[in-house]
Amino acid sequence: MNFSPFQNKNIKHQSGSALMMALFIMVILMLLGGALMRVLSTGSEAIAQEVIGTRALSAANSAMQAELQQLFPLNSTTNQCNANNSYDFSASDVGTDIDGLYHCTVVTTCTHYATHPTTGDKFYRLKSIGTCGSVSLASDSQDVVVSSRTLQVEARTL
Repeated sequence: MNFSPFQNKNIKHQSGSALMMALFIMVILMLLGGALMRVLSTGSEAIAQEVIGTRALSAANSAMQAELQQLFPLNSTTNQCNANNSYDFSASDVGTDIDGLYHCTVVTTCTHYATHPTTGDKFYRLKSIGTCGSVSLASDSQDVVVSSRTLQVEARTL
């Protein structure tokens, strides 16, 4: 191999600018990767919150339908307005073990707030608060995602 004296001078006078440029590009790519990870993490948390909120709404709807069925049963004129009722859809009782509603609880209230003076129609206000979590609501974990949805219905006898 034949080296010229000009090549040796050029190598000695280089100050490492390519190394600095490569280091700068690596730092920029790491910062972009970290920002992308944060955006993806925030997006998946939002989706988890939305799913758990939908489950809480479904639990509140289910309990509200159960309360309305007790208040206005078919083929009966007796109205039963329970002041407070609670449902735990995570329990293994018969009829409450529903796959989509694990880790969900619902509290319902029913109040008879008025009676029509001439017709005798009774007016009721029912409220259902569904609460669901990503894990058991009794868990002491700091990472539990909890969502709650409230429904209110006003009804009257016919």
